[in-house]
Amino acid sequence: LKDVESQVYEGDNVGTNLNGIKTVATAFAAGSFAGTVDNANEADVLTVAMNQIQVAEQDDADYAFVHPNTITTLKLIKTSTTDRRYIDRLAMVAGQLSLDGVALVPTTLVTDGEYLIGNFASATVYDKGEMNIEVGRDSDDFTKNLVTVLAEWRGLCLVKTNRRPAFVTGVFATDKAALETP
Repeated sequence: LKDVESQVYEGDNVGTNLNGIKTVATAFAAGSFAGTVDNANEADVLTVAMNQIQVAEQDDADYAFVHPNTITTLKLIKTSTTDRRYIDRLAMVAGQLSLDGVALVPTTLVTDGEYLIGNFASATVYDKGEMNIEVGRDSDDFTKNLVTVLAEWRGLCLVKTNRRPAFVTGVFATDKAALETP
């Protein structure tokens, strides 16, 4: 199943690979917020990405996929260098961390320092039949005390062209620099 998750997330649509959501997502654009944010941080980048989705007239983002290190970084952000309080835009409800109501999903599918945010109802994964699993012995498996397992799954990940702006992807370091005041 991890392979299917990886393909849905970042499949490159080459050969038998799925066309992953990250592959078709829109790149982060600072837009009118370029050079306007003092001490830009990860929360600011995600907020501007949420705005980018709204400006593209898509449904509001519901999830942001980030590396677990980013979750820790967000939890450690203070309101300022002199005010040591943590930002209050992060909320933990029933074990789910969210930023302004958008659930933050920690996953190692996302490279550390990158993110994918969007309205995930805009993507559909279709199963073409059930997963097929076969277990048996092949060649010299018996003498080596091995078992061969073959698992096959056929499916499709679909994000319609007019729904692609519902997803934004980027690199925090680059995007923070784009927002940062000169």
